[in-house]
Amino acid sequence: MNARTETGSSRSTGDTEPSTDYAALRRDPEYAELNRALLDLVPVGSGPAVLDLGCGDGAVSEQLLLRDPAMSLVGADPEPDLLHAARARLGDRARFVVGDASSVSRLFPPDTFDTVVLANCVHLVPDLDEALAAIGQVLVGGGRLVFNSAFYSGAETAADLPLYADLVGTARGVARTRGLPLTRSAAGRPSGLRRSVGDYQAALAAGGFTEVITTERTFTLGPRFLAALCSTPMFAAAALPGIDRHTAAELLTETMEKQYERAPFTITRHCVYFSALRP
Repeated sequence: MNARTETGSSRSTGDTEPSTDYAALRRDPEYAELNRALLDLVPVGSGPAVLDLGCGDGAVSEQLLLRDPAMSLVGADPEPDLLHAARARLGDRARFVVGDASSVSRLFPPDTFDTVVLANCVHLVPDLDEALAAIGQVLVGGGRLVFNSAFYSGAETAADLPLYADLVGTARGVARTRGLPLTRSAAGRPSGLRRSVGDYQAALAAGGFTEVITTERTFTLGPRFLAALCSTPMFAAAALPGIDRHTAAELLTETMEKQYERAPFTITRHCVYFSALRP
C-alpha cells in the first residue's frame, strides 16, 4: 500500500458489504480490470468453444461473449448459487454446469474446448497438477489454456507488507478485546496462495503444456478493493482464524477504514498472466 491523499474522485470504503463469498471482490471495478487484461489472451473469431472455469456469477463469461458473440461458451463453477446468478445474467447465451477444475474431464468428452479460461481463481484450486491434467484432456490439440492470479507468492510489494501486517495485527487485537475466539490455525487459507510464478510454470511443464507465456503486470488499487478483499473467505479466515467469516470480514473492514482515515493509501499489487498450449 502506498500512502496518498485522495482528491477529486474520492471514494468511500463503506460501499462494500462483507460477505462469505467472493461477490464483493467480483463487483469491484478495479478488480475487474485485472481480469479484463486476461481476455486479451483469448483468441477471437471463428466461434471457438470456450470453457470459463470458475465462472462464478458469469461476469467474465459476459465479457467473453461481448468480445466474441459467436463463441460457444460453457461456464463451470462448484457453487450452484453463483451459477444461478450466471444464468440470470446470460440466459441462453451460454450453458452452465456445476463442477470444479479437477472434475472437468468427467463432465466433458475429450477434445471439447478450443480455449479454457480461469479468471483469477487458480489460487483456489487445491490440487494444481490434477486440475491441469483434467483441463488438458478436454482441450483440443493446439487448444489454449489462459489464467491469471493476483494472489500468489510475490503478488504483494515489500512496501505494502507493513500495512497488511498492521491491518491484521490491529484486527486481531480488537478481536481479543471483544472476546472473539481466535485460534492459531489458518485452515481456511487456500494452499494456492503460497504458489509462486515458478511453481505455476513448473506445473504447466509437468502437465505437458507448451509455448508457455508468462506476463506480470502491476496495478494500483484503492481502498474499495481492500474492503472487498477483506470480505473474502481466503483473507478473512487466514487473518482471523477461528472467527466466523462474516464477523471477521466486518472487523477487518472496520479496521481498514480506520487505517484509511488516519492515512489514505493505495495498494500496489502484481497480477501474473499465463498462456499455454496443449500439444
